[in-house]
Amino acid sequence: MARGVKVLVLLTITYVLSDALLYENGRSYRYNYETSVFFNDLDNKGSKYSQKGTGFHLQMDVDVSPVFQLDDSQLFRVKITSAKVTSASRVNQEKILGSLLKYPLYFELNKDTVNSVYLTEPDCIFCTNIKKGIAALFQLQEESGKRTEVDVSGECSAVYKKLSSNSILKTKEDCNNIEIAGQFSSSNEALEVSVNSTTTFSYDLSKGIINKVSSLNTAVSIVNIRKSINGAATSSQIFTLKDSSSTFNIIQANSIQEAVGVAEKEIGKSLILSLLPSGSEIWQCGPKCQPATSLAVSLKDDLVNDKMASLSSAKAFLKMVKSFRNSGKNTIAEVFSSPESYYIIPQLIDIAAATQTGPAHQALMELLNFDDDSGLAYVERYFLAAAYVTHPDEFILKDMLKISTQIPIDSPIKEPLLLSMSAVLYTYCQIPQQREHQVIKDIKSMLLNNITNCKDEGCELMFLRALGNAALPESMVLLLKYAEESKTTMMSFTAINSLRRLSQSYYTAEHRRSLIRIFYQNIRAYDSSVRVAALNALLRAGISLEELKEILQTCKNQEEFEISTYILKRIFDEAEMNMNLKKTLELLLREANVNNYNILSQNGKSGALTSYLANTQETNGTYTLSFETTNGGIMKRSGMVVNLMGENWKQPFMHFDIYAEGLESLVGSEAEVEEPVDEEVVEEPVEENVIEPTAGMSLTLLDVLLKQIEFFRGTTGLMSAAWNAPSELTSAFQVNLLLQDHSERVHLSNGMIVDIQVQGVASLDLSGLVSISLWSRNSHSVIKNSGGLYLEGTMKLDSSVIKAGITFTGEGESVIDFVTDADFYEMPLKLCLQMERPEFIFRQKIKRYEKLKGLKKYMVNYQRNVTIPSQSFLLNKANSLQCIKMFQDQE
Repeated sequence: MARGVKVLVLLTITYVLSDALLYENGRSYRYNYETSVFFNDLDNKGSKYSQKGTGFHLQMDVDVSPVFQLDDSQLFRVKITSAKVTSASRVNQEKILGSLLKYPLYFELNKDTVNSVYLTEPDCIFCTNIKKGIAALFQLQEESGKRTEVDVSGECSAVYKKLSSNSILKTKEDCNNIEIAGQFSSSNEALEVSVNSTTTFSYDLSKGIINKVSSLNTAVSIVNIRKSINGAATSSQIFTLKDSSSTFNIIQANSIQEAVGVAEKEIGKSLILSLLPSGSEIWQCGPKCQPATSLAVSLKDDLVNDKMASLSSAKAFLKMVKSFRNSGKNTIAEVFSSPESYYIIPQLIDIAAATQTGPAHQALMELLNFDDDSGLAYVERYFLAAAYVTHPDEFILKDMLKISTQIPIDSPIKEPLLLSMSAVLYTYCQIPQQREHQVIKDIKSMLLNNITNCKDEGCELMFLRALGNAALPESMVLLLKYAEESKTTMMSFTAINSLRRLSQSYYTAEHRRSLIRIFYQNIRAYDSSVRVAALNALLRAGISLEELKEILQTCKNQEEFEISTYILKRIFDEAEMNMNLKKTLELLLREANVNNYNILSQNGKSGALTSYLANTQETNGTYTLSFETTNGGIMKRSGMVVNLMGENWKQPFMHFDIYAEGLESLVGSEAEVEEPVDEEVVEEPVEENVIEPTAGMSLTLLDVLLKQIEFFRGTTGLMSAAWNAPSELTSAFQVNLLLQDHSERVHLSNGMIVDIQVQGVASLDLSGLVSISLWSRNSHSVIKNSGGLYLEGTMKLDSSVIKAGITFTGEGESVIDFVTDADFYEMPLKLCLQMERPEFIFRQKIKRYEKLKGLKKYMVNYQRNVTIPSQSFLLNKANSLQCIKMFQDQE
């Protein structure tokens, strides 16, 4: 009996009784450890050079020795005794890594969890990360199940499946980094970069000892908008038991901390307590890094106005953003004040705004003068660039709010500031935990309260447009009140359009009833453009079968045949892209009171048409053209909407809208007066019958409404516009924008870290020319949308010891011309619209490399080109007939 007790006591002292592992104290277990990291792209069949990944393979002998045990906790010592690294892509390229052999690592295993890790103070970060990867292999649950555990890769979701008494399968995913400093991403799904990392482990055990572990870890980075631009890192581990011996001494101590102290004396070095997740190295800009001051000088020729919308401009912009992100305020301020920067200050403002760091923002605030009209152009450029920041910090909003309180309501920069601040607010609030910050509450209060204090329509319009960029759910009642009760077309139209960013889930029954009242003119008469805006909002909110049926029934009214034509074409066009609407429409078309000549046969020139700008496997680019004319044939409103669509997302890219009012009097036609549906319920007329001739354009870029441009107001304004209209292309809008902006570190299961950086730049220019002949009574205008797109992504090892990675880029330049010819010499007016795009090439480049001191650097480059043919885009049949007639008459 006594002998049995002694055996039991001995087992208690010499073994750790964890869920899965059973290692004997004082015994040394020798393992062979192999791990590798390869880089490639997912579609690697395009080149003979792309089949084999670049990277490194490490081979090590490792001694793992339990040296102390107390209750359920056991202290292990990890010592690498040999280490060799070889090239993944070349034979006979290998090197001994002596730095891995210098110092041991200790870790505490409590039951089935690695609680603490103790690093030898002089050890390099790369070395400790590799040893942490080995220690993490001992974190193992015996029974099947799911749990959250802190691992070498961070906080992960781990799923265990017990295949047999000696075999366990572990899957690890959804790892979140413990240290997130320096990491950021866009909240916009379409412009985001998807990063996924999954690891599977296969354990072979024998009597509680790991015989073998095999693992495969894949990390993938994909640009959502073009999935063929991607990179992948694949890491493997094989940990195999060779033998064991009982030659290692047990530490005598009363606690883990005391045992660590004994270990320090044995190795003669201090041990530092650490968590299990691997640690990033601190990088310093080396001698090859070019300071921002000299880089700006070398790139100034690519940043001038004439180079906007080009690839060279986009590439230079991205280089400067990266440089500014590593620069202090004084350096950035020096770039601004340099004589070499005189002609590129607007572009440098774009760059500093996109940098989104404290030093860059401070340098901008010192550069800009918000009180002096002489610096108006720079201030407006800043507000334009700031509207598109990808991951704004709170200090941007705080400064914008402060500036807003100091600028009077009639200042020319008030509206650009409000539009920009509201756009930044929207982006900032895409992160749920930031929505309750005090600055958010302060800006919301300012927007909602100040509009009610406005004393004129211009002020109200300014705040309505800002609320549209902010997309506050609590503003819906206010916006719909302005839409219903305003007495001018512009106010009602702007209020309804300010609902554009609010999702269907925010619409209540009362919101829908308000839009329906506007469409049916139940309270007062509304301009047709307001009714159309209400219809568009209803379509976004989701429309019922009965509502759609009643709307279609209104098209019987042939007195207003142009709006009836537009409504019909708008609904049928939307149904081509909206499957729910399409099913509802198909049901209605089975009914004779809908599917009949009176409703479906309209003779107006108005219309709406959606077609493809580009159609690829991963992303579709569509354009929607709309034309609303008066019954007299005069263009009232026309616009083009460009949307990008993926499998699960839709991203508005550009929407420009050209509007005109009161032009009938200029072409000898009586002014069009729309009659109310029921005169008895009309409280007062909406506007004067004779409307002042007015024309202008609104531009929404990436769903952010910009400051409206008015071409002319009144006959005097028209005469001035006619005489001063640019006969050569003149730029109305230029900007460089960061589209993609992603920085992330993926901690692999072997302890190595992959650094992922993806930035995409759009360099844009919207130019135009107008030729108006009051003598010949015709006009010719061109709107040219030019753009250069450059996207660059890198996946590389975050290591100063071994360097490997992949760089993937995409680039292209294109232009779309929107040409309008109008002949109003005699009625009916003739109008021809044309939209064309020349051929262009989109290039994707991939570079993979590996570099280790003492070995020759290795690099592979290959390229894929996609030629996009030229295209003249379909508008509609009526427009095509008009163009044929117009140009035949000119011959």
